[in-house]
Amino acid sequence: MSEEKENASPQKICQGCGEALTGENDSEAHIIPNALGGRLKPKGIICQTCNTKLDALADNALVKAFGDWPTLLDLPRDRGKNPPKLIETRNGRRVRLERDGSMTAVNVVYDVTPIADGHEVHISAGDMTTFRQLLRRAEKEFPQFDANQAEQHARTVGIEDGDELRMGLDFSPQGVFGGVTTAIWLYLIHTTGRAFMDWERLVAVIGAMQSHGGTFRYMVEGLPGLKGPDIPIGHKIIVRSVPMSGQLIAYVEILGVLRVGGLFADARGPVDLVEHIYAYDVLGKQDRSDEFTIDASEFERQDWKQTGVAPTEGEQLRALMAEAIQATFETRYRSRFAEASSGQEVLGKSAK
Repeated sequence: MSEEKENASPQKICQGCGEALTGENDSEAHIIPNALGGRLKPKGIICQTCNTKLDALADNALVKAFGDWPTLLDLPRDRGKNPPKLIETRNGRRVRLERDGSMTAVNVVYDVTPIADGHEVHISAGDMTTFRQLLRRAEKEFPQFDANQAEQHARTVGIEDGDELRMGLDFSPQGVFGGVTTAIWLYLIHTTGRAFMDWERLVAVIGAMQSHGGTFRYMVEGLPGLKGPDIPIGHKIIVRSVPMSGQLIAYVEILGVLRVGGLFADARGPVDLVEHIYAYDVLGKQDRSDEFTIDASEFERQDWKQTGVAPTEGEQLRALMAEAIQATFETRYRSRFAEASSGQEVLGKSAK
C-alpha cells in the first residue's frame, strides 16, 4: 500500500442516510439556521437531501417561531439578506417592513363620498404604481377629476399615532424544541466526530420534544454556572456532563432570548468530564467561546429535572419571556430607529 493511500482520510458518510459525502452532495449544515444569524456551518456531516429534511422536521419551525424579528432587527446573515415582511398593525393596517427599518403602509383605499358640490375621492396605496392605477380609475369615473393634478398633491403620511406593529413569537415546544434538538445533535457531531443518536432516533426525539417538551425546560435566566460577558443578541450551545451522576446536560440560547436546556442523556453512573462551549456574538459577528467558563460547583449542584421553567407553566413563562423580549429585542429595535418614522404610505385626496 502506498504512503499516500495509507495516510488518506477515511470517506465521510452522511449521518442521515449513510451515503458517501462528495463534493456534489455534501452540505453546509448550519447548526443554528442562517435566517437567525447562525454562522457555524460545518461540512462533512449530512448530505443536501438530509439537510433539507432537517429543515422540514425542525429548523423551519424554529425560524418561523421568531416571526418578523430577524428583519426588524436586520440580523447579520451568513448569506443573503433579510427579506421584506408584510406585518399587520394593532389597528388592522398592513405595512411592508424592509430590512433597513423603513415601513410602507400597503393598504389600498378607494373611497368616494358625496359632498355638496360633487364627490370627494380618497385614494391611498403602498406604492406609486397602484396609486396611479387608482387615479386613472377615478379619472374614468369622474371626467372632471384631474389625475395629474391629484398626483402632484399626493403626500406621504405616517401610520396613525399610537398604532403599533403586531410582532408575534412562538416559543412553544412545537415551535422551538425540535430545532434546539437538531442544533445539539449537529454540534456534538461537529465537536466530537460522532453522533450521539442515529437518524431514526433523532427523528423520534424531535417528535417527542415538539409534542411535550421531553426533558427540556426554559432557562430564562440562562444556564446555571455559565460565566462570561453579556452578549445581548447572541447564540450559545453548551454541552457538559455531571461526572458523578453521569448526566449530560445540553443548553441552547438563540439571539439572547430563547434559552432552552436540560437533561440530554443519562449514563446513570460516573462518567468522564465532557465540556463543550460555543458562544457567538451575532451583531458583532465574532466567535467569543473562549471568553466563557463553567463554575463546576454551581453547575453540578443543580437538580436538572427541576431547573428552569416547565412548558406547562404557561403564565409564568409568558411573563418571563415578555421581560426578556423587551430587554433584548425591543431595546435593540429602539436603538436602531430612535429617529426613524413609524411608516409611510402614498395618499391622494381630491374633491369634485
